[in-house]
Amino acid sequence: MLRVDGNYLYTVGGQLHLLDTLKYSSDEWGKATTAYQALAMLFVAEGALEPLITRTVFQLRMCVQSGNALLQEIRNLKETLAQEPNKGRDLEFIEAYKVSQALKRFEAVLGAELALCPLYVVSPKAGYDTNVLIEVGAQCFPAELTSKAPEAVAHVQAGTKCIAFELFTAAGFHFHRANEAVLHRYWDAVTEGAERPKTRNMGDYLSELRNRGKGDDKVIASLTELKKLHRNPLVHEESIENLDEAVALMHGVHNAIVYMLKEIPVIAEDQSMLAGAGASPTSAQ
Repeated sequence: MLRVDGNYLYTVGGQLHLLDTLKYSSDEWGKATTAYQALAMLFVAEGALEPLITRTVFQLRMCVQSGNALLQEIRNLKETLAQEPNKGRDLEFIEAYKVSQALKRFEAVLGAELALCPLYVVSPKAGYDTNVLIEVGAQCFPAELTSKAPEAVAHVQAGTKCIAFELFTAAGFHFHRANEAVLHRYWDAVTEGAERPKTRNMGDYLSELRNRGKGDDKVIASLTELKKLHRNPLVHEESIENLDEAVALMHGVHNAIVYMLKEIPVIAEDQSMLAGAGASPTSAQ
């Protein structure tokens, strides 16, 4: 997924349309373009066209041939006018005609190709800034997450991105994994390093916390509700059907994480690096 500058095509179009204003000496529509003026327009158009057809995220194919033909006409005329000793002379008919006709052919094919290009607009979701959801989703969660459970960050960012692109079930899995990552850290903190349950099942963690008399009541209540309302249905192959359900899950995970982070210490820098690389500090010992 690449972010596209919406102003780019508008700017390129304006720069190429300079070629449409080239006028030859007997043009009845206005004063002729001088060689000096045409050179400036050609330089600008060439600088806009060459990247468009060779190295943009649009990866144009259909219009490359006509684009190269236009580029060649631009360069031919540019070379001719650069060698012209009298830069104040008017353009001749054939000089303006070749470029304008090549431009028309290119624009016709470009228009057809862009009409079929897979360009989409991501609509806002539940009042959240779209750029935040896609690029920095961790900002939707407590800032302490990075220093206390860094292995969860990638999952919350993937989850918010899935919400932006309306992949709601995928978002659910990422949010649950983020919650589990924080729960593991929470277990380590409140049990003072006791061996973790052998399964990753949230129910086993909750049962063990209750049996040991560990864990804040708010944490237990938040995780129990999260397990009943969201995790169990998703595990049993119920998909998340709409935005409201996905956001409700995100908020539930957010609440549980807020309460758990209060008990989790900031981890050492070397452990943070291991977590960021996908390894558990506990398993690395």
